[in-house]
Amino acid sequence: VQKEETVYVNTTADGEVTDVTVSDWLKNSGDSSDSEIKDTSDLEDIKNVKGDETFTQNADGSIVWDSKGNDIYYQGESNEELPVTMKVTYYLDGQQMDPKDMAGKSGEVKIRFDYYNNSNETVKVKGKNYNVKTPFTMVTGMILSSDVFSNIEVTNGKVISDGDKNVVVGLAFPGLKSSLNLASYDKLDDVDIPEYVEVTAKADKFELALTATAATTGTLKDIDTSNLNDVDDLK
Repeated sequence: VQKEETVYVNTTADGEVTDVTVSDWLKNSGDSSDSEIKDTSDLEDIKNVKGDETFTQNADGSIVWDSKGNDIYYQGESNEELPVTMKVTYYLDGQQMDPKDMAGKSGEVKIRFDYYNNSNETVKVKGKNYNVKTPFTMVTGMILSSDVFSNIEVTNGKVISDGDKNVVVGLAFPGLKSSLNLASYDKLDDVDIPEYVEVTAKADKFELALTATAATTGTLKDIDTSNLNDVDDLK
């Protein structure tokens, strides 16, 4: 049985977390599907969201699903600290401002996304312990209407326009540069690993429906390191 988990986080406009919903998919794979699936979870208010299979939960968090050979899809609420968080700061004509106060105003707008990596672990390299950050990739996106925004630029990202709207996508790796200790290697100290995303634009009656950020540890894991022979290859 394989388990795939996605965490959905709702925040205020400035990035403060309001609620966290966790969605789990238990894949009952193989030729002989199990009638019971053993799982463990610290989620609250667990609900089966795609079937009528039931479960029993023990005090230690272990769960047994009466799966009847099916995949199980369930959701629950979490109060655990997030491994990565972010802060969003807004400016109008160079002055920091609450986004609610910016609504309907015109001028030069700047929106900055700062990401904070709260996930640490100790690794041993050549007999010495190092404290490193879990390598998260943060991707922030938003859609900006051409009726409201013009002259859009993004630091550590791209802008794609189709005339009616502009799609802004930014990319960051919080904590990665410090974990790799690149400053101690002369050939790598100029490698730029982005840790924030900043969007600037001219706004006519500012409004912004939402922004969305995806956080994943899978991106860097998929890089093939087998052919890295020297520092230049790594760079």
